[in-house]
Amino acid sequence: MKREKRILKMVWEDLWVGLGLVLVLCAAQFIRSSQWNLERLRELAASSFPDSLILVSAATLTLMIYSRYSALEPLKIFMGYTRKGVFWDMQLVKLLSALFIALISGGAMVFGRWSLTIWKDLSMVFWGFVLMMLTQGIEELLTILYLKTRKQWIVLIAIVAACAAIGGFVGYNTTALINENDFSGIQISFLFLQENPLLWLTVSAAAYCLMGYFSWKLLKNLEVRI
Repeated sequence: MKREKRILKMVWEDLWVGLGLVLVLCAAQFIRSSQWNLERLRELAASSFPDSLILVSAATLTLMIYSRYSALEPLKIFMGYTRKGVFWDMQLVKLLSALFIALISGGAMVFGRWSLTIWKDLSMVFWGFVLMMLTQGIEELLTILYLKTRKQWIVLIAIVAACAAIGGFVGYNTTALINENDFSGIQISFLFLQENPLLWLTVSAAAYCLMGYFSWKLLKNLEVRI
């Protein structure tokens, strides 16, 4: 039970980092608007919230992966927790975090568009889930490789890109709120994946599994430094 609680705690932390940023900005936009009604809330939920949550979370989740592998997980191994246990705990955290964020995005989309929600809209949520899994897999591999080699440039690019994405999103929309402009949600499209979704899904799954395999091979023989 202790392990389950620890995993759920990490998932909860992952959810509220990205979700909190987007919710605060959406709430500020809703309060600032002159229309305090359900229709305005549904408009925000459908037009701005889902896309923004997925992309902001894709960035914040990579930072959470880095922070845990660079600080928390080595300490757990040092205290007697097995490397295999650490690795599989992180796989569960990655999966559940991406899944819950995708479900929240899909729920907001259905709430906002109600009966007008179509398959194309919900497919965006699915591919958003795939995107979050891939970004976490990339960051996991880069972070473990950094811990193995101690070459900081390996993870620096990913961390800078994630911080730039979060800072740009928050900064731009905070400025928009101050200037009384509309909330500028991130609009994403995965339409190019619809032409051959099975192929892209297979490629994504293969890439993710390969990253997981190499991450485990590196972690298995990782020298723990506290």
